[in-house]
Amino acid sequence: VVGQLSPDVVSIYFSPVLTELAVQALENYAANLLEYDDIVRDMEAMKEKQADVAADGSIRGIEPPEPPIAPLYRSEYYVKELRQVLSETSDHFHSRKGGWRVHARAARFERLMDEKYGIFRPFLKQYPEVDKFVRSVQVKYANGYFSPIRQGKSPIPKSTAVIILFMMKRGDIKWEILTLSALFFLVGLQPWALVILIAGGHTLLEGRKKRAVKPMETYIPTVKPYFRMNRDEVSSRQTKIDLLSRPVGKKHVAGEIIDMMKYDTIILGSGPDALYTASLLSRAGRKVLVMTARSDASGCYTIEDCNSGEAKKFDNVPFDVCSSNISKISGQQELLAPALSNSTDYQGGVRFAKIGSETDGYAFQILSVPGMGSDEVADTPCPFVLRGDGVSSLMEDAAASLGDGWPDASGSIGNSATGLYSATCESINSSAAHYYLSKILEDSVNEMRSDGVYHSAASRYASGFLGKGFASNPHARSLMAAIGMNEENIEPTMTSMAAHVTNVSAALSGEGMHYPIGGPRALCHALSTVVEQSGGCVLTNVPVTELIFEHLNAVASNEKDGKEKPAPQCLGVKLSDGTELKFDTKSWKSRDYSPAVISMHGFITTFIRLMPDDIRTKYKVPRGLPALSESRPVFKLLFGLRGSAKDLEVTGIDFCRVPGAGLVQDELDPTDGQRIDNVIPGDINQESKDATNVAAVKGKHNNEAKELKKAVDKSHVRFETGASWMKISFPSAKDPSFESRHGNITTCVVTVEADDDFVSLFETKPRLFTSQSDQGNATQYQVLIDRIKCDLLNVFPQLEGKIVCSQLIGPIYRGLSHNPERYVAKGVRPQSQYPGLFAGGSDLTVGGSFSASIVAGWLTANAVMGYSAIDYLFLQKNITSDLINFLEEPDVEDEEDTAVPYDIPKSELSASS
Repeated sequence: VVGQLSPDVVSIYFSPVLTELAVQALENYAANLLEYDDIVRDMEAMKEKQADVAADGSIRGIEPPEPPIAPLYRSEYYVKELRQVLSETSDHFHSRKGGWRVHARAARFERLMDEKYGIFRPFLKQYPEVDKFVRSVQVKYANGYFSPIRQGKSPIPKSTAVIILFMMKRGDIKWEILTLSALFFLVGLQPWALVILIAGGHTLLEGRKKRAVKPMETYIPTVKPYFRMNRDEVSSRQTKIDLLSRPVGKKHVAGEIIDMMKYDTIILGSGPDALYTASLLSRAGRKVLVMTARSDASGCYTIEDCNSGEAKKFDNVPFDVCSSNISKISGQQELLAPALSNSTDYQGGVRFAKIGSETDGYAFQILSVPGMGSDEVADTPCPFVLRGDGVSSLMEDAAASLGDGWPDASGSIGNSATGLYSATCESINSSAAHYYLSKILEDSVNEMRSDGVYHSAASRYASGFLGKGFASNPHARSLMAAIGMNEENIEPTMTSMAAHVTNVSAALSGEGMHYPIGGPRALCHALSTVVEQSGGCVLTNVPVTELIFEHLNAVASNEKDGKEKPAPQCLGVKLSDGTELKFDTKSWKSRDYSPAVISMHGFITTFIRLMPDDIRTKYKVPRGLPALSESRPVFKLLFGLRGSAKDLEVTGIDFCRVPGAGLVQDELDPTDGQRIDNVIPGDINQESKDATNVAAVKGKHNNEAKELKKAVDKSHVRFETGASWMKISFPSAKDPSFESRHGNITTCVVTVEADDDFVSLFETKPRLFTSQSDQGNATQYQVLIDRIKCDLLNVFPQLEGKIVCSQLIGPIYRGLSHNPERYVAKGVRPQSQYPGLFAGGSDLTVGGSFSASIVAGWLTANAVMGYSAIDYLFLQKNITSDLINFLEEPDVEDEEDTAVPYDIPKSELSASS
């Protein structure tokens, strides 16, 4: 055969042969049938001629013929049917559209059905609709209908999808939405697969949200209030006053043994922030030991040697040296409630009173800036009062006294530069939570998160922002510079914009400032009660001199491979008498969490003053710390005054002299009257500024700049009456319960920077201060006290002759300076490179702010508990949210039972959470 052989053997070979045989058989059958019919007809004719017929009707002598046997294809119809069957068979096996594969799959499906369903196979045959549904599902599955990955083309090109995802990322769309969009556009997940993914993920996350982080329990009982240990007996007013007169904490007696088997967490420090952190961790299941060298864990001081005469009235009277002014009280109460809550009250019986009165507009601060509001810098400055209603009063007062533009009659910003500047600061500060949360997230997570505007502001100086906001009004510029930084004597050219906008936002929030009734001691008594009733302890008079480190898992150094031991774990502390307080490492091997040492003293004290030199030298300090600077230490001068606050005509307003924000007389261009850009706004203390920066700005030669810097470095810092940075506060005037508890006396605290006679600046890395070996002689101390007293009487002349006693405290270290380097250093975070060592305190946020220190305590507590990025970012799960979910609710009574008796209008109280 020449040519291509056809594989269709049915139509080529079998069909013609079978058809021919069928036709031939049919033709033979037809011929035989005709012959048979002829014979039968002849036999019928013979019967009619009366032939010899037998009894059975047959003709004798002639056999009847047999009828022909019909073939398989007995008619043309059957032949046609054969041809059709052969044609279908040929098409079935050999045509392109043949169905033999379908039949083969069906047969395979039948077999699989028998194997898969077994005894249920009869059920499917009994109900064919079920069988039909199963078959349709099988077909859809075979065609990829149930594949989680989309079949076919994407609804939009991948290049377009990438652009859309990029725009979503720039628009700060939530990560979960961005991830699902990427799975749909790029990976090609089916919509139903996305729904299942979301539902499954939601179920898993909700389950995680309901689980407690070890050692926290899912049921946390409340504690009894410290002022009402017997639930059935209401404490009398005098009992509450007597309890409040006691210092917070238990005094440690020298030589007393501290059983470290009882505790798993050590907190070094005092004050509300340290005890707030301790209270959160105690409720989370940890056994916390708080230790402070002070005699009162509340952070308050008392004047010593008040045992005779009129000074005896001040015996054990607490002086609040931390200025516990609380800004944005609504948010602060949300943070404080889980730590304060007891069996009868959500706030632990603590209430907060608004500073000031309706008469003075709830004023809380007086700012005195050299030159502000005057024609010349040397003139007496015009004090500026900050009031509780925030921006509205600020705009009016700035327009009336500083020449700023007036707001609109409706109260909107109008032409007010201060109003616009304040609104901008509030907008920047709105992303502060995003920035501070990054301090407890891993670096890998932070790299995936976008930097908010607050994060960008943190690396910038406040001076540039002030210069653009107040290009032609140096008085308003100085005012906002003073509001932005009055807790440290640094100028806008050295201040981070992050600290600046946070302080502005706090001062102008419109909520005013609040103060705990009973002072910080009442607040700390409530916090320490939670610690003690949860199995912890608060010890006072325990000076700690050093941290203790050990390698738990000894890993030999491999010098050949260049590998070294990991940083050792912090296991305890050493006291001044040489006693070592260490955790028992053997008892921790079977636990799900590790012990922790938390230092609330700040980064300089923790990693420089408390860390052993050999450990610090070998394993270094946190990243970025060598580039930072310590804020200059301060002295606190306590004055006991005769007479009540009303008698002395003083209020809860703090007086702040802020020379760093002093007025600069801008150099104007004679051609257009505009400020020349090479003059730094807010720069008044030319002699105390970094001379290198000033020279560079003014175009001086580098050598000349270096000489100026040398001259500045040699300058002597000394407190000058009427000129130096100073803060005056009257804590007793802020507390509405003070007079009823202590009588007609007033407490006053004056804060000034420590002179070079008492502290020395070391140009180390980091730059830090240290106390002089002799700390000055008695004469120098007395000279400083006299100068401060003179300055106090100049500001408040009505106090002349009212001072009963006084005492100088210090120098007191204040932590890191508020420069941009502090806010961009990656190592300024609670968790250190040393396992078990955590650093807390206001170095994590903004110094000198009660509210910021509470936020720092919250960050530290979360870091110790070890929450993950999923908890923070997707579940909003943290230590306070868990405590709210798991903490037993108090049995709130109809009649309010507070820790401190008070008698003020409820309108001046903050609302209880």
